[in-house]
Amino acid sequence: MNQLLAGGAALVLVVVLWGLGRRPGKTLLRSTDATSVAAINRAQLGLVQASLPQKDDEKKAGSARDDLESAPFTPPASSAERISLERRLRKWMDQGNPDQRLEAVRVAGQWGHSSVLPLLRRGLRDADSLVVEAAATAIERHRGASRPSPAQVARPPRNVARMR
Repeated sequence: MNQLLAGGAALVLVVVLWGLGRRPGKTLLRSTDATSVAAINRAQLGLVQASLPQKDDEKKAGSARDDLESAPFTPPASSAERISLERRLRKWMDQGNPDQRLEAVRVAGQWGHSSVLPLLRRGLRDADSLVVEAAATAIERHRGASRPSPAQVARPPRNVARMR
């Protein structure tokens, strides 16, 4: 029985030493830096997008965006204008065009109303980094301590005598 245990221990020792002595195989990539590949992909994508004809809807959306960028933002005066602006901003955020989402976040940031906070939070999770940056700067004015309303003024506990 001792010879069997000694032989088994020797076999286990050989397998462990053999496993530790092996070098790992060559890695597929020497570096995980893929910036050059991403740059090539962006260049090729730009060539493809430039060669595609622009649709009429995209031309209209582009001209509307140019009109919005050239005109200064004026906050809505009536509640009907406010509702229409909120709907338009939501519509722009729902569309797949990153330029329209960026414009929606910029207009919401310039408006600064608390009703656009869900839109700005959604912009923080957007795939386009420009939209995320614009949403972060727009939501910055809303960060900080909340303003208590008159109904939320802190009142003392019911039994103040036990606290002293």
